[in-house]
Amino acid sequence: MKNGIKILLVVLFTASFCIVTSFSAFAADKLVIETSDGTGVFTVSENGDVYSASRLLSNGAAAWGTAPFVLGQDTMNRGMIITDKAASNQKNIYFGWNVGETHEYAEVFALQENVGYKNFIINPNGGYVGIGTKSPSEPLFMGSGAYCSTGGVWTNASSREYKTNIKQLTADKALDALTQLRPVEFAYKVDKEEKHLGFIAEDAPALVATKNRKGMSSMDVVAVLTKVVQEQQKVVQEQKATILELSRRLALVENGIKAK
Repeated sequence: MKNGIKILLVVLFTASFCIVTSFSAFAADKLVIETSDGTGVFTVSENGDVYSASRLLSNGAAAWGTAPFVLGQDTMNRGMIITDKAASNQKNIYFGWNVGETHEYAEVFALQENVGYKNFIINPNGGYVGIGTKSPSEPLFMGSGAYCSTGGVWTNASSREYKTNIKQLTADKALDALTQLRPVEFAYKVDKEEKHLGFIAEDAPALVATKNRKGMSSMDVVAVLTKVVQEQQKVVQEQKATILELSRRLALVENGIKAK
């Protein structure tokens, strides 16, 4: 054989699968596992790339829970599972696409088979978590600039560098929005025992409601209240000045009458 030696090893290990191992200067793939009809289910290419058409189990495992590492798919799941070796009710960490036909989003979660979902903890012993950023400077830091501080305070992104179309809120707009706000008592459907105070986004004025009318920012309401209070303070100060002036004039009148 010119320019190289080719060795082909075929091992038949079931009625439907065979392993074809090829070492060749000409072969594109170095390890190929095929079904009896020639469909490739596992391939290692010459440059080291690995392709698997199904699950890849380690430690000779045949199913989840018997190996610490599982790659691939299993009945609508698409992703990677890290699991313990429990014979039953094993605990798994799952990384992959959502279960189902659509696979519209990726997900990460912990669960225990036949028990339910478990708590999923990120950096329990320290370190920051960034979403949309590579350099978080707070325990939870958003790429938008908002963050949750070490003390547990949620802080909105408020720097001028994050904003555009900045203009002063007028007193008329603020007062109009304030008069339209309807404070309510309520409980969220997911926890009917916990009581809250707030507003209904669909009923709130457009100035303080999100564009989809499903949420509200507390900072927007604070801005409205601040503007209204500032205007009221101006009125109070003007009234104080008027009262002082009237008091002064009244004193002059009284002193003039006494002088006579």
